Amino acid sequence: MLKFISLLGTNAYLPCNYYLDDIKAEDCCYIQEALIRILTKKGMEFDNVLVFTTQEAYLKNWVDNAYNKRYNEQRPGLEMVLKDVFKDCPDKVKNVFIPSGNSEEELWKLFDILLAQIDEGDEIILDITHSFRFLPMLAFIVFSFARIVKRCEIKGIYYGAFEVLGSTKEVEAMDISVRNAPVFDLTPFVVLFDWILGIDRYIATGDASIVERLTRSESGKLSRRIRQDISEGKLPANPASLFRNSNLLRDLSRAMIEFGNTIFTCRGQELSEAALKLKKAINDVVESDAYHYVKPLAYIMDMLKNRFDRFGQDEYVNMLEAVRWCLENNMYQQGLTILEEGLISFACDMYGVDKKEKENRQGYSGYYKEIQEGTATVRLCDGLDLNATEEFYKLLYNLGNIRNDINHAGWAKHYSRPVTFKEKLEEFIVKAEDILRSRTSERQMLLVFSHQLTDAQQRQAKEKLGISRFVPLSPELLNKWSNVPPELDKLDDYLKDVLKWIDHNARGGDYVLVQGDYGATMIVVAHCLKRNLRPVYATTRRVVSEEKEGDKVLTTREFEHVEFREYKLF
Repeated sequence: MLKFISLLGTNAYLPCNYYLDDIKAEDCCYIQEALIRILTKKGMEFDNVLVFTTQEAYLKNWVDNAYNKRYNEQRPGLEMVLKDVFKDCPDKVKNVFIPSGNSEEELWKLFDILLAQIDEGDEIILDITHSFRFLPMLAFIVFSFARIVKRCEIKGIYYGAFEVLGSTKEVEAMDISVRNAPVFDLTPFVVLFDWILGIDRYIATGDASIVERLTRSESGKLSRRIRQDISEGKLPANPASLFRNSNLLRDLSRAMIEFGNTIFTCRGQELSEAALKLKKAINDVVESDAYHYVKPLAYIMDMLKNRFDRFGQDEYVNMLEAVRWCLENNMYQQGLTILEEGLISFACDMYGVDKKEKENRQGYSGYYKEIQEGTATVRLCDGLDLNATEEFYKLLYNLGNIRNDINHAGWAKHYSRPVTFKEKLEEFIVKAEDILRSRTSERQMLLVFSHQLTDAQQRQAKEKLGISRFVPLSPELLNKWSNVPPELDKLDDYLKDVLKWIDHNARGGDYVLVQGDYGATMIVVAHCLKRNLRPVYATTRRVVSEEKEGDKVLTTREFEHVEFREYKLF
């Protein structure tokens, strides 16, 4: 049902000619009459006309016309004017009494009275020209509330700008033919209010349904404007670009929905792609004419751009940003799930195994417990040292416990309070950031052998293995490594300091050059392989040269470096 709703004041309203676009209603005291005539010409058919009045306004301008007493003329009050407009169905016109709103109690009565006149699914045209200054604002708030609780729709808000003509004395001196006052269409600010709600919901919950509806609506407006320009011959230099802006808005809404659905359903493999697609869609709109044409969009796009500029090309940075999005939007279950599975994927990448294979993903969450019990050796993650790797698996273990708690609905003897999930997710994000931040792409070679590297060896290590730093044994350990006692039956205790030195200095994926006593070499190589390090040895070629010196032949034997070869266990 389409309802025209207005508020009537107590002033003596001078007659003038109101106009909206190219339609004019002439010689009208009341904006209500002018606006109904204009909108009717635009094709609107009103089912009800509700005019809210105080007792004073009812007497002065509903049943009578305050203009008459002041200017000694006879003009009908608004009731007679509107019933004349709707002479075929005068029952459409109705007056509703309201209190003056002089107290908080009266304001709440106003609220109830206004709301009571709205039925489920109504469409509303609101005139906010007259009455006390606070009433139009209150009416807008009430009807915005009704949009939610009664699913009504505000089709238009209008204001008759009589004051642009000047002061009352100036208007009195004008001939009626030049008293032309514009009607301002304030409906776009309802759309702004919708954008506020839509973006707030999206930022707070990830739900893009309101934004999708709004961008679809704005896209339609742009398309209609383009078609009008075409019909009027207003073609740009590149006609192919005409519909680009409306398409960009549609792409934006689709990307927002896709990202939201990806988060809701924890689609880890699609997270980065969905986030970067939305980031691109936002940037495309910001750089287009739509950014300037759709006024509310500009400020909102800036806010979204600042948020999604955090996403980039690093898959695990994007994973953490998605988890932070979940935290901000109270999606703790999704956040815990995405974080745990994302860190397991990180571990798979660090060890060079296929992260899409279920068998490869199993066991990581319980690995920390095995390490603590001494049933497993810490395998360093590529780019992480021993401490960071242990912290990584500790994080995965604790994360798995909390995730199990929430996924199993707390059905355990010891379950967490609801607030715990937020607190833990905040804590886990910080720890994950610290661990991932400690990653380094710098590749080291630890030198567990008794000689100095030759220039050729250093050059090949840098060029072929990507080594950027060489780490030699300390003088004490070098002496120990170079003088392994031949009488010892076992070397485990003797080499403890060397193994600790490796653990202290190595990061996952580092190379360790190991050459020396056969037994000691075997122990160190086995230790390195367990730690996800790459033990190597240097191969050489013997070069023999002979030089005759008188009756003698001098033979020179040199060993020339050929290759670094990795140790392998079979």
